[in-house]
Amino acid sequence: MSQHVHKTSRSRHAARLAVVAVLSLLAAGSAQAQWAAKPAPFLPRAVLDQAVSGSVVLGLVFESNGQVRNAQIVRSSGMDELDEIARKGALRWRLNPASLTASDMTTGRQHMIKFYQNARVSRRVEPITAFWKEL
Repeated sequence: MSQHVHKTSRSRHAARLAVVAVLSLLAAGSAQAQWAAKPAPFLPRAVLDQAVSGSVVLGLVFESNGQVRNAQIVRSSGMDELDEIARKGALRWRLNPASLTASDMTTGRQHMIKFYQNARVSRRVEPITAFWKEL
């Protein structure tokens, strides 16, 4: 049983490394943004099995409490699944209210999300949550 648990743990670790989403901030002033909550999106098995990659640019408008009020696709990845994963994931984000500017609540800011798969890891892994990294 100990070996099985160890293998499962390694499998989960490998799965976490299988798909990485990199978030690049595009809007002026975004580099100073402090996120109060920025949970990673859930990636379904179907997306993992397709070994898809791509980047999505989102336009985000915020509430005064920092919660993302609206997330729209500004530039598509070309894959509806990735676009929707990015959009739904961004709706769960929240900026620290002290980081908000007036334009964040009116015109918003743009963020690019890049998805790519680690080719060294098998595609047949459990559904996982991607890691997000700000550049």
